[in-house]
Amino acid sequence: MADNDLPSDGLVLTYDSISYGESLGSTAKFPRDSIAFKWRDEIKETKLLEIEWSASRTGLINPIAIFEPVELEGTTVSRASVHNLSIMESLELGIGDTISVYKANMIIPQISDNLTRSGNVEVPHSCPVCGGETLIKNENDIKTLYCINDDCLAKQIKSFTLFVSRDALNIEGLSEATIEKLIAKGLVKELADIFHIENFKDEITEMEGFGEKSFSNLKDSVNRARKTTASRLLYSLGIPSIGLSNAKLICRKFNDDWERIENADFEELTEISGIGDIMAKNYVSFFKDEKKQEIINDILKEVELEAAQENTSEQIFDGINFVITGSVEQFKNRDEVKEVIEQRGGKVTGSVTSKTNYLINNDSMSNSSKNKKAKELGVRIITENEFAEWLNSGTLPE
Repeated sequence: MADNDLPSDGLVLTYDSISYGESLGSTAKFPRDSIAFKWRDEIKETKLLEIEWSASRTGLINPIAIFEPVELEGTTVSRASVHNLSIMESLELGIGDTISVYKANMIIPQISDNLTRSGNVEVPHSCPVCGGETLIKNENDIKTLYCINDDCLAKQIKSFTLFVSRDALNIEGLSEATIEKLIAKGLVKELADIFHIENFKDEITEMEGFGEKSFSNLKDSVNRARKTTASRLLYSLGIPSIGLSNAKLICRKFNDDWERIENADFEELTEISGIGDIMAKNYVSFFKDEKKQEIINDILKEVELEAAQENTSEQIFDGINFVITGSVEQFKNRDEVKEVIEQRGGKVTGSVTSKTNYLINNDSMSNSSKNKKAKELGVRIITENEFAEWLNSGTLPE
C-alpha cells in the first residue's frame, strides 16, 4: 500500500503461539496456522494510444495495448498484452478510449476495464512482420489471429537464436525473447540487420528489460562479433546436419577461404572424414539457394573473417571420432580437450554411436548412459591419462 512505511503486497495472519501453530500441521502446500491476504490492486486510468500487433514464432499475432504512461506499484507502465481477439472485442477497445489498468500479482500489466468503449480497432488482414495473409481461428470460443505464411520471419526465430549463440557469432544480450521482440517491431528483418540495431536506440531502450546500460552492452557485443572466424560463421548459418565440429572440419579443409567454403562441391565435401552424402547434399543445396545467398552476402558485408592460422600440429587424430564424458583433471574443461583433438584432425561428438572410436572417461566403471552405450557397441573407453600419453607420444597406449 502507498501509505505504508515499507512496500508490501499483503499481510499474513498467524497464531501468536508458535507451538500451537506447529501442532496444527499443514496441507500438501500450506501451513494450517496462517492465512494470507493480498492488498487490492492499484488501478489507474489512462488513454489508449494504439494497438500494436505482435507476431510470435508459432504464427500467433497478439494485440498489445499502448497507452499514456502511468505509475503502478512503483514503476512506470505504458503497455499491456490484450492476449487475444476475444478479450479485445469484449473490452470494445478503441484508439483514444479511457481505460483502467493494473498489475496482476503486482508484476504483469493488464487492462481491467474500458470506460468509453468505442470499439474502433480494426483487426489487420496482413501480418505486421511479413505482410502475409492472416487468419482468425475460433477454438473453444476464443478468437485468435494467425499469420499463415510459413516463411514469415517471426516463425524463423530459431535461425536468429543460433546465429547469435555462443558457438556462432557469440552476441551476448540477444536472448530468444529479445530477438522475437525486435522482429515483431520490424527492427530486424534478416540476420545482417542485427549489426544495425544501434540505429534503433530509442525503440530498444523502451523495451521491457532494456535501458541505456544494457543497450550499450548489446551494441558493444554486436561490434565485437563483427570480427569472427570462418567456422563460426559457417556454423551460424544453420545448414542442416552441419554442427560446429563439421563446420570446423570443412573450414580446415579449405584453409578458411570463404569463397572455397561456400562453393565446395559434393565430391570435395565427401572427401572429408565425417561428412557423409546427406550432409554434403544439404550443404551444396543450401549455398545454391538464391535467397540464402542474398542473406550470406549481406552478412559478409558486416563481418571481418580472421585469417586462418597455420596448424602445425601433427594430425595424429585424423579420421578418429571421440566422445568425452565426466570430469577432467589435466585440462581446464572438456572444451579444451575437444579443441586439442580438433587441432590434431580428430572429431568430437556429443553421443556414442557405431562411428565412435573412443570414449574418454576417467570413470570407466560408471553406469552413465555413454559408458553403457560404449560397452554395448564395443567402443574402447580410455582415461584422460591414456589420452594425454597418446597426445604426447603420438601412439595409443596398449
